[in-house]
Amino acid sequence: MPDQPIAPLDIPERYEDVTAEWLTQALRAGGVLGEQTVTSFEVKPLSAAKSRNSSLASIAVQYDGNSEGLPDSMFAKFVSRIPGNREFAAQRDVFRREIALYENLGDVIPMDVPVMYFGGIQAGSDVGILLMEEIVGESKQNLPYMERHLSSGEAFLGLKSLSKLHAKWWGDQSLRGYEWLGTIADDGKSFWYPMYEQAWERMRPTVESALSSAEIRICDGLSNYIPDLASQLENMPATLCHGDFHTGNLLWDKLGEPATVWAVDWQRSMQAPAVIDIAWFLGVGNSSGSEQVGSRYLPAYHAALMSHGITGYGYDQFLSDYRFGLMYALVRFVGALANLDMVMDDVGDFIRLCLGNIASGAVDAGCGELV
Repeated sequence: MPDQPIAPLDIPERYEDVTAEWLTQALRAGGVLGEQTVTSFEVKPLSAAKSRNSSLASIAVQYDGNSEGLPDSMFAKFVSRIPGNREFAAQRDVFRREIALYENLGDVIPMDVPVMYFGGIQAGSDVGILLMEEIVGESKQNLPYMERHLSSGEAFLGLKSLSKLHAKWWGDQSLRGYEWLGTIADDGKSFWYPMYEQAWERMRPTVESALSSAEIRICDGLSNYIPDLASQLENMPATLCHGDFHTGNLLWDKLGEPATVWAVDWQRSMQAPAVIDIAWFLGVGNSSGSEQVGSRYLPAYHAALMSHGITGYGYDQFLSDYRFGLMYALVRFVGALANLDMVMDDVGDFIRLCLGNIASGAVDAGCGELV
């Protein structure tokens, strides 16, 4: 593929800029339409709080001619309307990464993922768009934060899905051929590591009352431990990681005891150790002090990974690696909060809850012995 997925037509910056003619051209470019034409459409903007790096909308579409098999609605992702978030997304090239992921690997990812109808970025700018299959599923994104934690059924299904993804590309050197994908080294050194110490100093007064002394000590100690953390992560087996696998980026056929989960928002996909996904999923999604992580969830993921043919990666090694995944989650969470406008009225509660969940998991996993 070319170095940059440049579309053969202008890219709308906002959903207000979309026209029926543009939708027709985009869907033809994506191979969705033949001779049909979009005759009318209706845009439903989605809350800014549902995405930090993008502006989201649902688009209902009508066509002339035979529309059998054509999507009657789609999910659209535009650049963020929040200046700081838009700049951060541009620095990380997230639209290019997600579009390239779907173009190169979307058909072979062994998970339930939406179909991309069209994706493109405007040459010489930070403007990008994705038109995606609109999944009819349940999301936890609109629930109060205290109700967004994973049920056991959701946790097991999410881990089962991740085991398939990770096993498929476990140690696969072909991933290095995708320069747009990036690596854990790029991700950490270019963004999270340099900003951590200063970001944590700013955040500490806000969250220290919600964290235990052991959790505070780990967050404090990470500033000096980052070189060791980076070295450990870079020497682990790498695979394809979603990079942002948490309840906000998952859709379920039903909540509680689902049979199907769809993984969306692949803007942070990367070549990295599997524990990056596992620690983020369980760290953010479990309430503080959850005992099921060590007794049930981690054994279940490792057993599933082994069932897909992975050898030479014992459970004790996995548990050791998981500690570094949790510390990376802490570094990343703190760094992200220093760069992104959350657009939330209760952002303080969100920060304290999520950071508390990850930090509690780090204590339970023995990260305090390392820092």
